[in-house]
Amino acid sequence: MKDTDYELGALVYGIDRIERARKTIGRRRHTDKVGNDWTPQEGWRHPFVVGVHGKAVLDYSEDGARYQVNGYTHGGHHLYRREFASLDAALRNGTRVANDGPTPAERAEAWNLTYPEGQMVRYWTGAREGAGETGRTRSAAWVAEGHTAVVFVTGHGSWVGLAHVDPIPETEAER
Repeated sequence: MKDTDYELGALVYGIDRIERARKTIGRRRHTDKVGNDWTPQEGWRHPFVVGVHGKAVLDYSEDGARYQVNGYTHGGHHLYRREFASLDAALRNGTRVANDGPTPAERAEAWNLTYPEGQMVRYWTGAREGAGETGRTRSAAWVAEGHTAVVFVTGHGSWVGLAHVDPIPETEAER
């Protein structure tokens, strides 16, 4: 048996799992359980559910042994992944995953992958009221005290939570 035979077998197994998931979703589109309103999208193989923080897409793990729900921003950037042992668990938790959004560690990692240190930002040190302050990040993002994704910003002596920081595109910052 060649390696390509194994890879083809794994691919066929994965496609079969997704097709079975789509059929199950078609039968369970509207139920009394929270989290079962998955929608098959035309031209896209994987069903999805839209939540407050973004979109959750049903998929299977690379080894094909578990189902996973991948979280994406509304703009399409991949943020996080949650794995479930059964299709039923993935279906029940999809809406919750889409609504909860990423963990602080995942939020910090996504920030660091998207924005370099020195990124021009608008930030608020309290409630997000008014125009806010502008500055540049002076550190990579990290999780402070185990529960909040934060970053240091020039012009402020302490860290600022990423929920209170908006990146300013460089083209806008140059004006």
